[in-house]
Amino acid sequence: MSFFRLLRITVLLSVLVIVAGNQWLTHARVSSWKKPIWMTIYPVLSDDAAALLPYIESLHAGSFGDIGAFLKRQGGAYGMALQTPLKLQIAPPLYQSPPAVPPGGKRLATAIWSLKMRWWAWRRGREDNLPGADIQMFVIYHKTDGTPLPERSVGVQKGMYGIVNAYASRAMASRNRVVIAHELLHVLGATDKYQMATGQPIMPEGLADPNLKPLYPQQKAEIMGGRIALSRTRAVMPASLRSCVVGQETAHEIGWF
Repeated sequence: MSFFRLLRITVLLSVLVIVAGNQWLTHARVSSWKKPIWMTIYPVLSDDAAALLPYIESLHAGSFGDIGAFLKRQGGAYGMALQTPLKLQIAPPLYQSPPAVPPGGKRLATAIWSLKMRWWAWRRGREDNLPGADIQMFVIYHKTDGTPLPERSVGVQKGMYGIVNAYASRAMASRNRVVIAHELLHVLGATDKYQMATGQPIMPEGLADPNLKPLYPQQKAEIMGGRIALSRTRAVMPASLRSCVVGQETAHEIGWF
């Protein structure tokens, strides 16, 4: 290995260690819920940029305001006193997608991807000309041409970032925000509460009201359960965050108890 290659790797690893330390301190602060969380949303153009750009350019912080309203409403039920739990800012559109999440969940591939993603996210934060944020949320917008969205949206607590696949459509904007809120809570420490194979919410922690009698159909979705359970085998995506709640286990995981 050449000296310059070794030097480059050493510098890169040093930067990643510093970034990881800063992210640990940031997570400790945001999980206390004593000050507002700052989140930068990065709209990413995945397909035909010319077709998507008018929608992307119409987005502003208020376009995602109901995510903060959802946190305030749900947090208040658990004693969280912040009047403004989430502050948002929008970065200029990105024409480069984040490193692809590896399929299959293999540990080595995931570890390598995690390092690449942290470096990529750090560079985007250095380039966006915005005040430093606690959380980076990369929303990859796709055309609404009937093609199913890629399944993998992720929220990474150790990196303080999320990646969301979304439709560039006003008609789908409310559902996009449900997914963004779900991944945001992953970043804050919440775990999934649905069956990976079927998408069915897990009983009882994945249900909005596990004490409802009769138990089904549920009227709302637990945000980390992901769907409104209509029966033991059938569930539907909530139309908006008004149809979602934060259950007790999720509230505990993100520090509201």
